[in-house]
Amino acid sequence: MLVEYLKNIPMFKHLKDAQLEKVASRCRKTLYKKGATVFYKTDTTTDLYIVLSGRLKAVLIDEDGDEIVLAHFGKGTFFGELSLLDGKGRSATIVADESSELAVLGRDAFLMILAEDSKIAIELISTLVERLRKADEMIESLAFLEVSERLIKIFLDSAGEDDPQCKGYGRCTKFTHKELASLVGASREAVSKGMKMLISKGLVRDTGDSILIARDALRLIKDSARTFK
Repeated sequence: MLVEYLKNIPMFKHLKDAQLEKVASRCRKTLYKKGATVFYKTDTTTDLYIVLSGRLKAVLIDEDGDEIVLAHFGKGTFFGELSLLDGKGRSATIVADESSELAVLGRDAFLMILAEDSKIAIELISTLVERLRKADEMIESLAFLEVSERLIKIFLDSAGEDDPQCKGYGRCTKFTHKELASLVGASREAVSKGMKMLISKGLVRDTGDSILIARDALRLIKDSARTFK
């Protein structure tokens, strides 16, 4: 079963079944309940984690317990590659957003596999570059975008198909203000103020169990930036 999961991981997809069996034999499976911490920032573990099921998040948490979400990891993704490569402490805390099953591959085993197949390194570098680009986007957002604009980006990124009853609006999961605050790097008070503003402008609609976001909301809010300050 683990071999079938590994086939869907970009880093391993080019491997033959015999090679995948070898990788799988060096992994161990582990379960984490919702809310459980896989590891904390600065922990000295160096394992690579592959998500077999569930959803997890990478966060930074301050001394007051407030957090900023850096990334989410779902089925078929992996995390822990930084400490895996340099052997240093973890750069973020990983928490299970929902019950999750992970395959864990130790650093020594991974380096042996890497030495045998350079294509794995190429795929790993591609993933690192993609995550670096996303980190740059987050830094840019925190530095230059108003809270309202950050909220719009979160909603647009998570929106599915257009709502059939509201043309031009995408439907997305409804987040709590605490969740939104951690996603956009702002206080709950600032998020509440931003949400009220967006709703009053008709760019966001709260249906009770979900959120509708206008597809052109970011353009509209940029065109009227002075109004949203």
